[in-house]
Amino acid sequence: MAGKYQCHLQSHPRGIKMCSSMRMQSVVVCLSFCVAVVYGYSAGAPAGVCESMVPGHGAAIQAGPSPYRVTMNTTSYTAGDRIMVTVSGGTFRGLLVEVRLADCSTVTYPTFSLMTSESNLQTLACNGEADSAVTHTNRNDKTEANFYWTPSSSLGHVYFRATVVQVQNTYWVGIESPVLRDNNSTDLVPDPICPITTSTATTSSTTMGMNGTTTNQVGGGGGNNAGADLRSTVASLIIMMMASFLTI
Repeated sequence: MAGKYQCHLQSHPRGIKMCSSMRMQSVVVCLSFCVAVVYGYSAGAPAGVCESMVPGHGAAIQAGPSPYRVTMNTTSYTAGDRIMVTVSGGTFRGLLVEVRLADCSTVTYPTFSLMTSESNLQTLACNGEADSAVTHTNRNDKTEANFYWTPSSSLGHVYFRATVVQVQNTYWVGIESPVLRDNNSTDLVPDPICPITTSTATTSSTTMGMNGTTTNQVGGGGGNNAGADLRSTVASLIIMMMASFLTI
């Protein structure tokens, strides 16, 4: 409030211009924040979503089958093997891929690496563990993603779990690869793979994943209403900031 009164007390034209400039800078900062909220993480998923794998886009997870798939160039592994992983199935803009144990664990394991000429992908440190996930670097359209995973030890049977963003408010969570069997493990291969639940879920419904496995739909039962609510809130905030600027 004091800053506002100081602006009105500036009787000199130059003082008014300086005050108006400060107000405009505040509006620009707010608009920049609002744009970041609306467009999500265009430069890659943050480490804070490693467990849930749910992007903060304000829209509900797609309930239908995913058009995307995660495949590997082998069905089993031994420590030290370099496994090639491919995400395909159509054009997409963003992704997050992790390795999970096939025992309901939510921990992801390194080591992911990229091809030499790769510019659309980057590795991510989940839970402080370097190279334990792969995500995008930009929001350009992509038709396929290829990268490597090299386990340093025998972990047990694992699988790759992905979130793929087709466009801003259309994305799938819980896309599962086939199980990658540990050659040194005598454990039975689970079928279906245990789904992952998240602390952000307010409702849960079972849908069919890409390989016929079950995944949980999370994020409330309002469909795309969540995205509409977010856009409405952002629009209201912009109007309030502009109104404040015009009162100068």
